[in-house]
Amino acid sequence: TDFLTAVFPARLFSEKLATWFASAQRDLPWREAENARDPYRVLVSEVMLQQTTVAAVIPFYRRFLERFPTVQNLAAAPLDDVMPLWAGLGYYSRARLLHRCAQAVIEKYGGEFPALVEEIQALPGVGRYTAGAVASISRNQKAPIVDANVARVFARIFLLEGDLKSTANQKTLWQRAEEIVQSCDEDELSPVRPSVVNPALMELGALVCTPRSPDCAHCPVQQFCGAYRSGRQNELPHRTPKQQTVELRDVCAFIFDASTQNVLLRQRAHDQKIWWRGMWELPRTTCRENETARDALLRLLRDELRLGDVEIGEHLKTVTHGVTHHHISLECWSAEVSSTRLSTQMPPGVAWYEWDETAHLALPSSMGSLLKWLRRHGGQA
Repeated sequence: TDFLTAVFPARLFSEKLATWFASAQRDLPWREAENARDPYRVLVSEVMLQQTTVAAVIPFYRRFLERFPTVQNLAAAPLDDVMPLWAGLGYYSRARLLHRCAQAVIEKYGGEFPALVEEIQALPGVGRYTAGAVASISRNQKAPIVDANVARVFARIFLLEGDLKSTANQKTLWQRAEEIVQSCDEDELSPVRPSVVNPALMELGALVCTPRSPDCAHCPVQQFCGAYRSGRQNELPHRTPKQQTVELRDVCAFIFDASTQNVLLRQRAHDQKIWWRGMWELPRTTCRENETARDALLRLLRDELRLGDVEIGEHLKTVTHGVTHHHISLECWSAEVSSTRLSTQMPPGVAWYEWDETAHLALPSSMGSLLKWLRRHGGQA
């Protein structure tokens, strides 16, 4: 019988996957019993793992739950207390949405995490995948999941052609995920249950069915794989062209009060759709076309921040970093601002901080590294 027209043996597939997972799964903090059964903690792990590696997430997950062990703790905390715990993890909108989600659980459900996958998906910032992961892992519901790992596994097993994000392929991916989870048992004692099979699917993509050079020899579901049978495991899934990189030149001002050992920082607006909103930084801006670093800093400090008399000093350091498909070169320059101007009236969102205090602020990782360098080198070029 032709492989593509045969009925997919979802139950047998799930059984083999669950057996493999029992011995192959990694020992991860969100898989510990107290965490895996708590929908709030599953949600935290799933949000942190979006576009972020497991190794990077582990220390952040532990620190975050130590500070906010329950959904009530997170909902009650000001956002300015939440953001520093996320600083360095990137994609900061995730932290803001997670905070809003926790508040919605308190407001709509009295602090009891909703049980149905549809209710979970209706929470702020929760998509279909995340809702399915929370419902299946913490509540053992038959909710399908499709993340990047699962999509890659299915692309090879079911020989999916073209862009996996296309409407047709997305429909197929979710249909297959539904078939597999529906083949599972709701019995909490069964080894083939949604709370096992769904994580096993993701783990298969992470450890065996990897983007390049998949380890087909050790794949527990090799017999079901159309790509393996046809020798196309290194061809599928088809890769979409990468988005062209955009080069940006940013500048920031290091304004230091030697008498108090304080550095001047400004907070980005909370209510604008900008990178790092609500986070602290050295006053920073992006250079316009044909604009020099000095002119850009004068525009920022005089016109935007209304800091009065400004003198731009020396270039201190340049750091590079990336945000999505943007490559950013950030130049740090020393600057002096009229002490009279600063002492009489601070502009909104601008404040002096001692060096030690900066360690407890929500700082983008590149800015945190730059401040550490400036402290070590005394602001000298």
